[in-house]
Amino acid sequence: MTLRTVGICRFSYLGDGGFKSNTGDRAAVAAKLYDPARLEERFRLFEAITLPCIAAQTDPDFTFLIVTGKHFPDSHLARLKALTAPIPQCQIVQYPPRPHRMIMKRAINHWRGSLDAPCLQFRLDDDDAMALTFVEQFKQTAHDLAAITARHSSVAVDFNQGYVFTAGADGVKLWPYSYPYSAIALGMIVQAGSNDTIMSHGHQNLWKTVPTMTFPAKDMMMRGHNDFNDSRLTGKKNVFDYQPMDAEQAAHIKRTFGIDDEHVQAVFSRA
Repeated sequence: MTLRTVGICRFSYLGDGGFKSNTGDRAAVAAKLYDPARLEERFRLFEAITLPCIAAQTDPDFTFLIVTGKHFPDSHLARLKALTAPIPQCQIVQYPPRPHRMIMKRAINHWRGSLDAPCLQFRLDDDDAMALTFVEQFKQTAHDLAAITARHSSVAVDFNQGYVFTAGADGVKLWPYSYPYSAIALGMIVQAGSNDTIMSHGHQNLWKTVPTMTFPAKDMMMRGHNDFNDSRLTGKKNVFDYQPMDAEQAAHIKRTFGIDDEHVQAVFSRA
């Protein structure tokens, strides 16, 4: 049986919650989300890092929902549409300001429609990347785990090795990284009859709420660190010793994630 597969990505969605650093009234949150410097960085990361891995998945049979708000500025919406138009998997959906997690769940279940068949779900932030084989391997794992998933409404699959990185006009700089239950290369198998979603659970605590299967020892995720990371704007900041890529590493990153270092440099060198 073919398993319908959906990924979800919020792109500066204006809602309630969802960003640790967003406190205050909605106007203040909108000012932060739509700040020109922040949006420019998000667009460049989305173009150079995230979209290449979506466009070149070895199994192209999936939908990638990009959730933004009803009040997303028109000029930025046009830019988002232009960037995603060549990628048939991309589907932009807009929602009014509501509780963040509720909207993400609604977007997934609206796409799903009837609950009469199981589905695969994953999430991805707009500055991260997953391996080009992620969808293919996720589906294979779902078939391999059929006896287990038949006994549970939801089962998570976690590929937890890869890199944390920065990107800019000087290209990508890396640090090897293993992290369980990040929001990257993490999926959930949801059975027929269940309206559960991957956004119904905090990703770091997913192992507390559903059975999980973990796959280490293969590069499957690229986690971006940048000036506007929500996780870096509040609380403790992780510090990594990022290193420029040599030719061999650059070839590996392009082959594994579809990220072309020359393209990254060009995107971030624009005036």
